[in-house]
Amino acid sequence: MHSIAQPTTASATLPDQSIRMVLEAEIFQDPEGGPASLIATTDELACEPVTPTRLLHMVAEARAQLDAIERLANEYAATVAIPAFLSEFGFELEELDIAALTEDNPKLAAAFRGFAATMSDGTRLVVVPTGQSPTERLAAIRTLVLDQQARGQA
Repeated sequence: MHSIAQPTTASATLPDQSIRMVLEAEIFQDPEGGPASLIATTDELACEPVTPTRLLHMVAEARAQLDAIERLANEYAATVAIPAFLSEFGFELEELDIAALTEDNPKLAAAFRGFAATMSDGTRLVVVPTGQSPTERLAAIRTLVLDQQARGQA
């Protein structure tokens, strides 16, 4: 296990970032009995007929935008939300390499999200697996800390 240094509030500043993604698609049936059309838009205002190939290209572009949005969520979780949550509840964060657990008990390793403990010296720890995504880590930390708080241990 090794401790994870948490940034102070001053170093937890992130630059303003904005990522927008819109993609709407529909099959439009001509009310006057004409053939159905495949319609798509990426700007909410202008719909245009597209080919299936063009729509799949738009889907690939949207997927790239969603990946960027996911990176933004992970960056915020790691830089701002996790340190603030740990500070608020007085917990330290440790990472645990679960490689041995993976070899010995792969089902347990796959399910392991973290654990919380209070050490004999009063230090309160949240231990999470190395390599866990920041958003998954935040969810695990929140669940563990709030559970300890509900049981009167935090």
